[in-house]
Formats: sequence, structure tokens, C-alpha cells
Amino acid sequence: MLAVHTGRQTEVAGIAPTLARREPETEFARGIRRFGYRMTEVMLVIVLLVFLANVLLDRPTVDALLFALALAVGLTPELLPAIISVTLARGARTLGARGVIVRRLDAIENLGSMDLLCTDKTGTLTEGAIRLDAATDATGAASAEVRLWALLNARLQTGMANPLDAAIAAEAGEADAAALASYTKVDEVPCDFVRKRLSVVVRVAGETDDLLICKGAVESVAAACDWVLDGAAARPLDAATRETIETRLRDWSRAGFRTLGLAIRRLPRRAAYGTRTRPGSPSRASSFSSTRRNPEWRTHCAISPGVALR
Repeated sequence: MLAVHTGRQTEVAGIAPTLARREPETEFARGIRRFGYRMTEVMLVIVLLVFLANVLLDRPTVDALLFALALAVGLTPELLPAIISVTLARGARTLGARGVIVRRLDAIENLGSMDLLCTDKTGTLTEGAIRLDAATDATGAASAEVRLWALLNARLQTGMANPLDAAIAAEAGEADAAALASYTKVDEVPCDFVRKRLSVVVRVAGETDDLLICKGAVESVAAACDWVLDGAAARPLDAATRETIETRLRDWSRAGFRTLGLAIRRLPRRAAYGTRTRPGSPSRASSFSSTRRNPEWRTHCAISPGVALR
């Protein structure tokens, strides 16, 4: 076993700060806080006015001050926290009797403020299935080559079955049968949680080189690449291009897409391949992206004017 991180660099240590993170303030809590500030402002104004009025009327200063302080104490809503807690607890009990578990009492007010509550389970509003949305090159343009390489990788890999590979393989039609049949699998480099990449090596009869097709997380695939295909020409994968790819990836993620990176490398024929075979040597490397949409993540909602999301 090889330890690559210890102490604060481990994944467990990275989770620890989230335990101390404060939960976002609800609208109800903000309303109570603003109400408390407003009551404080009103009490200060009234106390000052009463005190000044008594002083102007030639009342004893000490008596005027004590009377103003007593008035401030009388204006303080001392039972307000208790009333709020009892009311919310009663609401939680009512919801509990109907099978709803309330973890945060102040969330009850948010629930009660809703005019329309939209919920979903798989199979009602969504399909619970992943479909291939597009296969694009590094510039974002649709690419038939990227689609073919993705199909080869998904159909020939023999590792752990996953919905993404199933979605890609399901896109193969009759028109792809001849192209896929011309490739023969030579070897496979399985995916692991360190590399986050899976590679399949294929061979075409009559060609002297093998084709390594690597697929995985976009960041991991791009880190192993030195060149990128821009149409039919290869150019260096510089920092500006990497930033452009990362920006496009963030945009796709915000739109509800899952994205995989794809890279290829042509290698002289050999008997076996291993994890040290990188897709991105300076000789011939290509970086691509293929995007997939999960309908379960992307739900279209019609929101009428005047309706706010909370």
C-alpha cells in the first residue's frame, strides 16, 4: 500500500471544515433578526424622548432615568422567543403526525410561506435515464470522430458497468456497425480512483500503429495531454486553451450536463500496455470532450410572473 497524503492533506481532513460551516440563514430567521433590530431602535427612541421630556419638565434626573429604563424593560418582548419556539414545536408535532420529519424548526415557516410546492420522484417528471447529448471536440463543435472513439471505448471496455458507458453505447446505430467492426480490441487499461481514466487500445487491419482511446474526468484527461485537435490539425494545449476548456466545462455543468474527457494517441504496436502509457505525449496527443445530459438533474419548470423560488 502506498500512502500519497497524510494529515491535513487527506480527504477526511478536507471534510472536517464543512462540519463547522454555518447553515444558511432562513427567511424566517432573517425576519426575526430584523424585528429585533427594529424593536431595539424603537425602544431607544422612546426612552430618549421620555427622558428628555421629564428633564424638560424639571423632574428629578435620577427619577427620570429610572422611569425611562423601566419603560425600556417593559417594552422588551421577553416571551417572544418562548412563544416562537412553542409555536414552531407545535407545527413540527403536527407535521410529524402526518409523516413529515422536521430537523430545523425555523424551516417550518419557509414551508408555510409557499403557495405552490413542486416535488418529484423518478419516473414522474423525469425519466431517470442518461442520454448522450453531444460529442464535441475541444472547441465545442460536434465531431463524428469523437463520437466514434467514445463508442469504441464504451463498447469495448470490460471494467465496471456504469450508466455513462451504457448511454454512449446505446447511441450506436446501424450506420456505426461497419466502422466499429473494423476495429479490434488489443488491450485495456482499467480505471482507478487515482488516474480517473480508462483506456482501450484498438487496432485496424493494415495499419502499423495501435490507437489508444482514453476516457475519464476532464481534468484528469486534460492533465495527461500536451496537444489538442483543432479540426484536423493538432496544436499545443497551452494555458489559454486549458482555461477555455475549463470555462466551457463550468458552463455545461451549470446547464445540468455531465461531461467526460476523451483523448487519443497512436502508438507502435506492442504486446501489452499499462498505466504508464499516457495519452498525451508531445508526439501525438488529442483532447476532446463529450457531454451527456441527465434528465433527472435538469427539470424544466414553468414559473408564473410574481412567483418566487425560496
